[in-house]
Amino acid sequence: MAHLLLFDLMDTVLVDPFFPAIRSFLDDEGIRTWVSLRTPGVFEAFEKGEISEREYFRRFFTTEELPSHIPPIHRLKKRMFQSVRFRPGLQDLLSRLAEDPGIKLGIASNYSAWYHSVLEKRPELERYFDLFFFSCEMGVRKPDPAYFDAIEASLPEFLPNPQSVWFFDDRPANLGPARKRGWNAHLIGIKSNEEKDSAAIQEEFLNPLRQAGVVE
Repeated sequence: MAHLLLFDLMDTVLVDPFFPAIRSFLDDEGIRTWVSLRTPGVFEAFEKGEISEREYFRRFFTTEELPSHIPPIHRLKKRMFQSVRFRPGLQDLLSRLAEDPGIKLGIASNYSAWYHSVLEKRPELERYFDLFFFSCEMGVRKPDPAYFDAIEASLPEFLPNPQSVWFFDDRPANLGPARKRGWNAHLIGIKSNEEKDSAAIQEEFLNPLRQAGVVE
C-alpha cells in the first residue's frame, strides 16, 4: 500500500523566515506596536488568495502614518527571502523519503502567493515533493475542514485507506480535522529547535512511521 506523507511548510519543513526578519527590525516592544497596527483579517485574506499582494501591502496597516521604526511590508518581505533554510536534518530526511517508491510526499500549507519566492530560494522542494497544497490557491486555510476536503477530493486513490495518509504540522489546531478523516496526524514540536540536533528532529517524523512499518 502506498503512503502519502503531507507536511506543513513553515516551522515543520523550513524555518519560518518571518520571525528572524521581523526581529532584525524590531525589539519586543516594537513587535507589539507592529501587531497593534495590523488590519484584522488582511493577512488571512492574502493567504486565501482573496486579495493581491498590492492590496495586501496597501491594507496591511490601519494607518498610512507609520512610526519611523516600523518597517513597511515590502521591506519585511525583502528581508524574509534573503535567507530561507531547512530545519536541521530535514533535507536528509526528505531526500531519503523521496527515494522510497512506496511513499508520495506533499506540502499542505497555509501560505500566500509568496510561496513562489520560497520555491525560488529552495528549489530542492520541487525535487522532494510530488504535491503542493497552498491555501492561496485553494481559497481556504487550515484548520477549516474544507481545506482537508479539497485535498481528499484531489486524491481519490487514498480515500478508501485514510490510514495511509500521514500529516505533520506544528499547530495542534490543524491536527483535529485530519484525525477526523482517519489520517495519521502528528504534532511537530519546534519550540526547542535550538536545543535539538538534526537527528532528534528527524526522529519526530521517523518514530511514528517506523512504528507503523512505513519505514525501517
